[in-house]
Amino acid sequence: MDYQAAVRSRMRELCEDLPSALKPAVVPFVDRAGKGARAALVAAAAAGGRADRTELVRLGAIVELLHLASLIHDDVVDRAATRRDLPSAHERVGPDLALLAGTACVALVGQESADLGPRTAAAVARCTAALALGQLMDVERAYDTGLDLDAYVAIVVRKTSELFVLSCVLGAGAAGREPAFAAAVAEFARQLGVCFQIEDDCKDFLPAGSGKPAGTDHRLGFYGLPTLHALAVRPGELAALLLAPEIGDAELARIRELVLGAGGLDRAVREARRRRELAFAALAPVEPEPATALREVADALWTF
Repeated sequence: MDYQAAVRSRMRELCEDLPSALKPAVVPFVDRAGKGARAALVAAAAAGGRADRTELVRLGAIVELLHLASLIHDDVVDRAATRRDLPSAHERVGPDLALLAGTACVALVGQESADLGPRTAAAVARCTAALALGQLMDVERAYDTGLDLDAYVAIVVRKTSELFVLSCVLGAGAAGREPAFAAAVAEFARQLGVCFQIEDDCKDFLPAGSGKPAGTDHRLGFYGLPTLHALAVRPGELAALLLAPEIGDAELARIRELVLGAGGLDRAVREARRRRELAFAALAPVEPEPATALREVADALWTF
């Protein structure tokens, strides 16, 4: 069984401990796997080291199940109808059970982490707290048309990058790497997470079929980097449209036109590229085998 398949198998084993009422909110998304990027980062950071494969599989399951828990909670907040081409958890079981299911997954992650030792448990606990804070910060900044780049990045680091960092740090620890190695891959992961989130923000402005429902974030008052860049250049009509009580298809089309016309997408893509370069630069002191493996994961996530 290959690594990603083994990670999904371990996730299913962990989910056996979920109450039966919560399983429909979780198990379908384990079976319909996403990119597996976080588990891939665990394995890549451990490449060339002395890591035990069984431990790497369990660590991969930890980061992927924690990611899934965050997605379940995100979908409740965002009222997303689908996830991985399936009805979202709250569409399947209702928002109350979906929230409980996400929380139950976090509890399973905590239990698995504790079984792997205090260092793993502490790292996972810190990451879980950061993810929760990032979600709260994201909700608090809704409809904020004046959000600047620094504030945006502060949110993204907690909401997205921290789980990338956890993945790399856990892989490095399992491989017995030195603190300097762990610090380097953590910085790589931090910048990669920001790059990844900016790419996701840009999908609202790419042609249909990019995999993200267009306009969802705008309707909910969550503005990605292309929109924030455009607001900094031409706030007038764009801000009025974004803050309108109702945003229909015609308004979304005009928002897209204004953001593109103000260069918001182009500037966001440039920032994503810059973050990607910073991520690769952080790998300078890292040995060739794990550095190459980490770059390959980053390349697999790169859209532009």
